[in-house]
Amino acid sequence: MFASLLAVGWALFGYNLSSTVNFASGQSENLMLLQFSVAFIVLIGSGLMLARYTRLGGAINILGGLATFGIGVLYARVLEQSARTASLQAIPLRFSQVYTAPLVIPVDRLVATLLVVPVFPIATLLVISGLGALATYRNHRPRPIPVFTPQQQVSVQTTNK
Repeated sequence: MFASLLAVGWALFGYNLSSTVNFASGQSENLMLLQFSVAFIVLIGSGLMLARYTRLGGAINILGGLATFGIGVLYARVLEQSARTASLQAIPLRFSQVYTAPLVIPVDRLVATLLVVPVFPIATLLVISGLGALATYRNHRPRPIPVFTPQQQVSVQTTNK
């Protein structure tokens, strides 16, 4: 569930990133809309895992993790190409009004930074949670419980001759 919420957060952050650094990249925004829909489906898959449908939820999380990684690779690449087209040397990011110093990411390191920091950990968490769900998958059909009956005692009489 946590990894699904992280995927939603990554989609929202990535959607606003190109407008925050003042260059237009419509394709990256479209990729983040796709990521948001994948994250929402993964969130439903996580709910299915909690609701005893571990096999289906696990499969959704695994596929969502792989899709998140693929979309993240495409997004980072498109963002780098858009920054190069806009003749930017670096992308300054400001996180909040409290923390005023900008984080400056060089454009040539943009793909590696975006893949290592948000995309790879989120995709890994999604795949791990999906694999964990598949590993704990149980059939919920009632099974007969074997009942062991205690062995009957045999009395042996011995006689002395």
